[in-house]
Amino acid sequence: MGEKRDRPGYAPVPGAGGDPGYEGFAEYDRRQERIGRHVVVAFALGLLFGGFGVVATHVLPRGVTAVFNPYGYFLLAVYVGGTAAGIGWAALSSLLAALAPLVASMAGTLVFEGFDAQAWGAGSAIQTNVLLVAIFGYGLAAYVARRAGIAGDVTAGLLGGVLLADAADKAAPGWVEYVPGFWPWPAAVVTMLVVATVALLRETTAGRARALVSALVIPAAVILLAPPW
Repeated sequence: MGEKRDRPGYAPVPGAGGDPGYEGFAEYDRRQERIGRHVVVAFALGLLFGGFGVVATHVLPRGVTAVFNPYGYFLLAVYVGGTAAGIGWAALSSLLAALAPLVASMAGTLVFEGFDAQAWGAGSAIQTNVLLVAIFGYGLAAYVARRAGIAGDVTAGLLGGVLLADAADKAAPGWVEYVPGFWPWPAAVVTMLVVATVALLRETTAGRARALVSALVIPAAVILLAPPW
């Protein structure tokens, strides 16, 4: 006996007979839903991080602030960029990860003492703008770092290496951005977070190993080639 779709008077069964149309549209809808949720999560996390940054600045110990600001924002950008569905969505998510914390911080600081640029970005307007661009770039680079091959390994390593070099600069007396008290535990926390992030960006043991080795290149170069002031 033939299937219902073969009998007169019956409508074709969606997806039957190898027709990919029904399943194709269903998968397209699911993909669009995942993308929409990802964008919303990027914006919500940005607001959450910005709000926490305000609390950390005004309430929590200085060591927590030194770790979270700015490294927490960079790791947020790595997450939203590395989990994006495409380069365009990575750009949008990274932009939200950069701007949403600033919006939350501007609103949050009004509760404590009025607007204070140092509550987010810890610097002038120019430094804050540079930080915004850097966070946006980190999100895009994180998307590239999820690609297979040595290029992805090196990109993931460089993302971590820049943060490690910055942490080393803050931990070592006499360097440009030395922060008293950053050593030992704040620097150790940053190092562990960076290592975990780099490892999660790669899917194989060999890729993780190459990425971690690449991450050591930048701080090593900074220490060897740029002596303290």
